[in-house]
Amino acid sequence: KPTGGDIVIDGKPISAVASESWRRRIGYVAQDVFLLNASIEDNIRFYRSDISKEAIVEATKQANIHDFITGLPEGFNTLTGDRGVMLSGGQRQRVALARALAGEPALLILDEATSALDHESEKLIHESIRALHGKMTVLIVAHRPSTVAEADTILVLSNGHITENGSPEKLLKNHDSYFYKMQRT
Repeated sequence: KPTGGDIVIDGKPISAVASESWRRRIGYVAQDVFLLNASIEDNIRFYRSDISKEAIVEATKQANIHDFITGLPEGFNTLTGDRGVMLSGGQRQRVALARALAGEPALLILDEATSALDHESEKLIHESIRALHGKMTVLIVAHRPSTVAEADTILVLSNGHITENGSPEKLLKNHDSYFYKMQRT
């Protein structure tokens, strides 16, 4: 609950929205991905028995991991190992992205989801995010300016407060902007 002001969802105060309903509409991908010692399909389904195989396949295509999975000898039945040790960091991250997308969220939150990835994996996730433009709201938490360079709006937080906001283009024109300074370093 906010300590000041209001949070509204589709014009309704957040207190009027059932929290379980709201949570089902959110997809979340963390920096440190958690995978079960189970198949790739089970890791994407992640205890949600109502998600169809077709939805899982579509989510893997959106997450740019489908071709990799189908190229494996066991495909979607491939075991990931404990915490996903049988996959690279980028592959684990894209499986987690597919997990989030399989639930068809209205809001996708990426919390430093590309910070520890190699260039190729980061590029694939950026392509996925770009393809989602206009289909859902994507909130990206990041420290690297390159991660948010294509965002519609950037909010810069400092000490719990929004200190600047605007499009990347607008912020880059302001030489006193934190985003401008970070982009140049």
